[in-house]
Amino acid sequence: MKKLFFNTLFYSILTITLIACSTTNKNEQIVPQKVEKEKPKEKIIIKEKIVYKEKKVPIYITKEPKEKDSKIILGNYEYAYIPSEKLKLKAKVDTGATTTSVHATNIKAFERDGKKWVKFSLNDEKGKSIEKALPISRVVYIKRHGAKNQKRYVVKMRINVAKSSQLIDVTLTDRSKFSYPVLIGKNFLTGLILVDVSKKYTQEPITNNK
Repeated sequence: MKKLFFNTLFYSILTITLIACSTTNKNEQIVPQKVEKEKPKEKIIIKEKIVYKEKKVPIYITKEPKEKDSKIILGNYEYAYIPSEKLKLKAKVDTGATTTSVHATNIKAFERDGKKWVKFSLNDEKGKSIEKALPISRVVYIKRHGAKNQKRYVVKMRINVAKSSQLIDVTLTDRSKFSYPVLIGKNFLTGLILVDVSKKYTQEPITNNK
Protein backbone atom coordinates (compact mmCIF):
# COMPACT_ATOMS: atom_id res chain seq x y z
CA MET A 1 0.00 0.00 0.00
CA LYS A 2 2.76 2.32 0.83
CA LYS A 3 4.40 1.70 -2.50
CA LEU A 4 1.16 2.46 -4.30
CA PHE A 5 0.71 5.58 -2.28
CA PHE A 6 4.15 6.91 -3.17
CA ASN A 7 3.71 6.10 -6.83
CA THR A 8 0.40 7.94 -6.88
CA LEU A 9 1.96 10.92 -5.08
CA PHE A 10 4.92 11.01 -7.47
CA TYR A 11 2.75 10.99 -10.58
CA SER A 12 0.47 13.67 -9.08
CA ILE A 13 3.42 15.97 -8.37
CA LEU A 14 4.82 15.34 -11.81
CA THR A 15 1.47 16.13 -13.43
CA ILE A 16 1.09 19.38 -11.49
CA THR A 17 4.63 20.41 -12.38
CA LEU A 18 4.05 19.83 -16.10
CA ILE A 19 0.77 21.77 -16.02
CA ALA A 20 2.47 24.66 -14.22
CA CYS A 21 5.30 24.77 -16.75
CA SER A 22 2.83 24.72 -19.65
CA THR A 23 0.85 27.58 -18.15
CA THR A 24 3.96 29.59 -17.53
CA ASN A 25 5.08 29.19 -21.19
CA LYS A 26 1.66 30.37 -22.39
CA ASN A 27 1.72 33.44 -20.20
CA GLU A 28 5.17 34.45 -21.23
CA GLN A 29 5.07 36.91 -24.10
CA ILE A 30 7.89 36.95 -26.44
CA VAL A 31 8.87 40.55 -26.78
CA PRO A 32 10.66 41.07 -30.02
CA GLN A 33 13.82 42.99 -29.57
CA LYS A 34 13.94 46.20 -31.43
CA VAL A 35 16.86 46.06 -33.72
CA GLU A 36 17.97 49.52 -34.43
CA LYS A 37 18.86 49.95 -38.02
CA GLU A 38 22.14 51.61 -38.54
CA LYS A 39 21.62 55.01 -39.98
CA PRO A 40 23.48 55.47 -43.21
CA LYS A 41 26.62 57.32 -42.54
CA GLU A 42 26.73 60.69 -44.13
CA LYS A 43 29.45 60.96 -46.68
CA ILE A 44 31.59 63.86 -45.79
CA ILE A 45 33.41 65.10 -48.88
CA ILE A 46 36.21 67.44 -48.09
CA LYS A 47 36.99 69.53 -51.09
CA GLU A 48 40.60 70.47 -51.05
CA LYS A 49 41.31 73.81 -52.57
CA ILE A 50 44.60 73.65 -54.34
CA VAL A 51 46.26 76.99 -54.36
CA TYR A 52 49.12 77.48 -56.75
CA LYS A 53 51.50 80.09 -55.64
CA GLU A 54 53.01 82.03 -58.43
CA LYS A 55 56.72 81.93 -58.33
CA LYS A 56 57.97 85.41 -58.66
CA VAL A 57 60.69 85.45 -61.23
CA PRO A 58 62.78 88.59 -61.21
CA ILE A 59 62.64 90.46 -64.48
CA TYR A 60 65.83 92.11 -65.47
CA ILE A 61 65.58 94.98 -67.87
CA THR A 62 68.77 95.18 -69.79
CA LYS A 63 69.73 98.37 -71.41
CA GLU A 64 72.00 98.66 -74.34
CA PRO A 65 75.27 100.22 -73.36
CA LYS A 66 75.40 103.92 -73.96
CA GLU A 67 78.47 103.40 -76.06
CA LYS A 68 76.36 101.75 -78.75
CA ASP A 69 74.27 104.89 -79.12
CA SER A 70 77.38 106.82 -80.10
CA LYS A 71 78.60 104.21 -82.57
CA ILE A 72 78.10 104.58 -86.29
CA ILE A 73 76.31 101.80 -88.18
CA LEU A 74 77.71 101.19 -91.64
CA GLY A 75 76.59 98.92 -94.43
CA ASN A 76 78.72 96.35 -96.21
CA TYR A 77 79.54 98.96 -98.86
CA GLU A 78 80.06 102.68 -98.30
CA TYR A 79 81.76 105.72 -99.80
CA ALA A 80 85.21 106.70 -98.56
CA TYR A 81 86.50 110.24 -98.86
CA ILE A 82 90.18 111.26 -98.93
CA PRO A 83 90.01 114.95 -97.93
CA SER A 84 93.61 115.82 -98.91
CA GLU A 85 92.77 115.03 -102.53
CA LYS A 86 89.02 115.72 -102.36
CA LEU A 87 88.62 112.23 -103.66
CA LYS A 88 85.44 110.18 -103.17
CA LEU A 89 85.73 106.43 -103.82
CA LYS A 90 83.63 103.32 -103.36
CA ALA A 91 84.71 101.19 -100.41
CA LYS A 92 84.05 97.71 -99.10
CA VAL A 93 83.79 97.39 -95.33
CA ASP A 94 85.63 94.24 -94.25
CA THR A 95 85.65 93.26 -90.57
CA GLY A 96 88.14 90.50 -91.37
CA ALA A 97 90.82 92.79 -92.78
CA THR A 98 93.35 94.09 -90.27
CA THR A 99 94.47 97.21 -92.12
CA THR A 100 92.67 99.57 -94.46
CA SER A 101 94.02 99.56 -98.00
CA VAL A 102 93.72 101.87 -101.02
CA HIS A 103 94.18 101.12 -104.69
CA ALA A 104 97.40 102.77 -105.91
CA THR A 105 99.59 102.48 -108.99
CA ASN A 106 103.12 103.60 -109.93
CA ILE A 107 104.27 102.91 -106.37
CA LYS A 108 107.93 103.88 -105.88
CA ALA A 109 109.96 104.46 -102.75
CA PHE A 110 112.47 107.32 -102.49
CA GLU A 111 114.33 109.39 -99.94
CA ARG A 112 113.59 112.95 -98.94
CA ASP A 113 115.68 114.76 -96.33
CA GLY A 114 117.14 111.45 -95.20
CA LYS A 115 113.68 109.89 -94.66
CA LYS A 116 111.95 107.20 -96.65
CA TRP A 117 109.00 108.33 -98.70
CA VAL A 118 106.77 106.72 -101.30
CA LYS A 119 105.12 108.28 -104.31
CA PHE A 120 102.07 106.77 -105.94
CA SER A 121 99.05 107.49 -108.08
CA LEU A 122 95.39 107.47 -107.08
CA ASN A 123 92.57 107.32 -109.59
CA ASP A 124 89.25 109.11 -109.22
CA GLU A 125 85.92 107.65 -110.33
CA LYS A 126 86.48 108.99 -113.84
CA GLY A 127 89.90 107.35 -114.09
CA LYS A 128 91.88 110.57 -113.74
CA SER A 129 95.30 110.01 -112.13
CA ILE A 130 96.27 111.99 -109.03
CA GLU A 131 99.95 112.00 -108.03
CA LYS A 132 100.73 111.88 -104.30
CA ALA A 133 103.74 111.34 -102.00
CA LEU A 134 103.83 110.52 -98.29
CA PRO A 135 106.39 109.36 -95.70
CA ILE A 136 106.56 105.58 -95.28
CA SER A 137 105.12 104.55 -91.93
CA ARG A 138 106.20 100.90 -92.21
CA VAL A 139 106.64 98.06 -94.67
CA VAL A 140 104.70 94.79 -94.60
CA TYR A 141 105.22 91.56 -96.50
CA ILE A 142 102.20 89.58 -97.63
CA LYS A 143 102.65 85.82 -97.94
CA ARG A 144 101.27 84.32 -101.13
CA HIS A 145 100.93 80.65 -101.98
CA GLY A 146 103.22 79.58 -104.78
CA ALA A 147 104.69 83.07 -105.24
CA LYS A 148 107.13 85.45 -103.63
CA ASN A 149 106.09 87.52 -100.66
CA GLN A 150 104.60 90.81 -101.76
CA LYS A 151 106.10 94.00 -100.36
CA ARG A 152 103.65 96.73 -99.43
CA TYR A 153 104.17 100.24 -98.12
CA VAL A 154 102.03 101.61 -95.33
CA VAL A 155 101.43 105.35 -95.01
CA LYS A 156 99.42 107.59 -92.71
CA MET A 157 96.34 108.87 -94.51
CA ARG A 158 93.14 110.54 -93.36
CA ILE A 159 90.01 108.78 -94.55
CA ASN A 160 86.40 109.77 -93.95
CA VAL A 161 83.55 107.27 -93.91
CA ALA A 162 80.09 108.50 -92.91
CA LYS A 163 80.58 110.79 -89.91
CA SER A 164 83.92 109.30 -88.93
CA SER A 165 87.20 110.92 -89.96
CA GLN A 166 90.42 109.14 -88.95
CA LEU A 167 94.13 109.45 -89.62
CA ILE A 168 95.13 105.79 -89.89
CA ASP A 169 97.63 103.37 -91.41
CA VAL A 170 96.73 102.66 -95.03
CA THR A 171 98.32 99.99 -97.19
CA LEU A 172 99.10 100.97 -100.78
CA THR A 173 98.31 98.11 -103.15
CA ASP A 174 97.09 97.38 -106.65
CA ARG A 175 93.36 96.63 -106.33
CA SER A 176 92.59 96.83 -110.05
CA LYS A 177 91.20 93.28 -109.93
CA PHE A 178 88.63 94.30 -107.32
CA SER A 179 85.42 96.28 -107.77
CA TYR A 180 86.12 98.56 -104.82
CA PRO A 181 89.29 100.69 -104.76
CA VAL A 182 89.14 101.11 -100.97
CA LEU A 183 88.99 98.38 -98.35
CA ILE A 184 88.00 99.57 -94.87
CA GLY A 185 89.65 97.34 -92.26
CA LYS A 186 89.48 96.86 -88.51
CA ASN A 187 91.95 99.66 -87.78
CA PHE A 188 89.22 102.07 -88.90
CA LEU A 189 86.24 100.20 -87.43
CA THR A 190 87.33 99.05 -83.98
CA GLY A 191 85.53 100.73 -81.10
CA LEU A 192 83.69 103.25 -83.25
CA ILE A 193 81.68 101.50 -85.93
CA LEU A 194 79.19 98.63 -86.20
CA VAL A 195 78.58 96.89 -89.51
CA ASP A 196 75.20 95.74 -90.85
CA VAL A 197 76.02 93.58 -93.87
CA SER A 198 72.42 93.79 -95.13
CA LYS A 199 72.84 97.50 -95.86
CA LYS A 200 74.94 99.53 -98.26
CA TYR A 201 75.72 103.19 -98.88
CA THR A 202 73.87 104.26 -95.75
CA GLN A 203 75.25 107.82 -95.63
CA GLU A 204 77.57 110.22 -97.35
CA PRO A 205 81.05 110.79 -95.89
CA ILE A 206 81.85 114.13 -94.33
CA THR A 207 84.05 116.37 -96.51
CA ASN A 208 85.15 119.17 -94.19
CA ASN A 209 88.41 117.62 -92.93
CA LYS A 210 91.84 117.97 -94.45
